[in-house]
Amino acid sequence: MKYKKRKLTEGEIDRLVVAEANDMPKWGEPVSVKPTSIRLSPSIIQKAKYLARLHKTRGYQTWIKQVLQERIRLEEKILSGFKKESRAASGK
Repeated sequence: MKYKKRKLTEGEIDRLVVAEANDMPKWGEPVSVKPTSIRLSPSIIQKAKYLARLHKTRGYQTWIKQVLQERIRLEEKILSGFKKESRAASGK
């Protein structure tokens, strides 16, 4: 008899991830990702070009790269703080 696996809700997935966040054996090896390109609409490109000039950046692609790097650092900092708070709350 085959049983169909039930799909987890987003909330259930979130709870599992948070519960296992500090359990390093459950995480695999780090993954290396090859750079790829993304497609942007012409209006987004025009806005990026304008903002790049405003920020005196060499070009809009350089500006977009800087913005993405800043955002990733911010998200990592927020996640790190969340993990510390989670550990403190759980008494570990």
